[in-house]
Parts: sequence; structure tokens; C-alpha cells
Amino acid sequence: MTRITTFAVAGLLALTGAASAAPQLERVRGTIDSADANSVTITTNEGKSETVQIGGAKFVWVQKSSLDNIKDGVFIGTATKGENPMTALEVVIFPDSMRGTGEGHYAWDAITDHTAAGGAKVKSAMTNGTVKSEPSAGPKVKSAMTNGTVARSSGASGEKMLTVTYDKEGSKQIAVPPQAPIVAFEPADKAILKPGSKIFAVVAKDGDKLDGKMLAVGKDGLTPPM
Repeated sequence: MTRITTFAVAGLLALTGAASAAPQLERVRGTIDSADANSVTITTNEGKSETVQIGGAKFVWVQKSSLDNIKDGVFIGTATKGENPMTALEVVIFPDSMRGTGEGHYAWDAITDHTAAGGAKVKSAMTNGTVKSEPSAGPKVKSAMTNGTVARSSGASGEKMLTVTYDKEGSKQIAVPPQAPIVAFEPADKAILKPGSKIFAVVAKDGDKLDGKMLAVGKDGLTPPM
């Protein structure tokens, strides 16, 4: 009986160890150094060299977009700072073929804050979900009326308020300031892996091996902001 129990415990520990060693998803940001049929080598923003296997990866261009393209029913991902409401640090518009990718609200990396002077890195959270636009609303104040001839100018804030829904029940209110980079994913293939291009890679890390899950390359010199 003792021998059977010992073997059973040993087997359980082995399974537990295998489970704990499951690959972890990480993000790699940097510049493409080289690429071949099986892998891409990236010089990271921290100056390290990382080689990512690309056999099972999805590839997307990251191209400039605008607030005007964030409409009801569009699926987006947005890294945010703060609370009540959260403020978008960037917004990615997904094509319909990628709807549902990473859906939910969860912790994210420290990324560059393009909405504030200095561009320091800040702690962020990620929300991926479907957009419902909300009109910007401010407090009611005492007012006066002036009738006259108009000279057009931009608004003082220009931010857009969004409700992003996810996982059927969850939702977040997010303010998108005009300084926040707005980009869109465009499905592509591994031909986009050109040396010198900026890249954002989602990888599964298993020991020293990095398996690419999604490789997003900036189009026309763009640096992926996420």
C-alpha cells in the first residue's frame, strides 16, 4: 500500500509540474533584425535579441486609423490608464475576421503614454470588446447666448466616450483623447517581416523557446502603439 501511495503522489507531482510549466503568453516589442521561413529575430526595445518561431502565427499589418472609424459594433482592443472613466492610451480596430480576439478586461504591460507630455511608460489594463458610442457629456453650467459669424476651431478636449462590452455581461466606460494613437489591423502573411520594421509580437514562452501566436508589423514605418 505504501508503494502504491508513493507512486500515486509521485505521479500527481509530475502532472502538477507539467501543468505549471505550460507556456506563458508574453509580448515582445522591437525592430525586426532578420527573418526566414521559420523564424523572425527581433531586437527588443530593451536591446535584447529574441528569436520567435513563426510556423503557427497569424500576421497583421498595423496601419494608421482615426477616431471616425470607431463606430457602434466595431470590435476593438484598447490599453487604458486610470479609472472612472478609464483613459485610452491607444486603440486597435480589429477586422471582422479577428472579432473576439483576446476578448475581456485584464492587466496589461507598462506602455508609452502618448496622451501626456514626455511619453513616459505607465501601468495599463487591456479591454477587448465591442464598441457602443456614447456622446461626450459634461456637467450643466450657467450659460449666456452669443449669436454671430462663426470661425471654425477644434474643440477644447475633442475626446470621445466609448462603452466597450465584452464576455456578454462586462462593459467599461473609456475616454479616448485626441492624442491617443488609433490604428487598425489588416490581415497579412509572413512577407511583411522585413528587417527594420517595427513589430509587436504575442508569443508563447516555453523555456527558452518563443512560439509566435500573432505578429503585428507597423505599416509605412509605423510603430505599433500597444
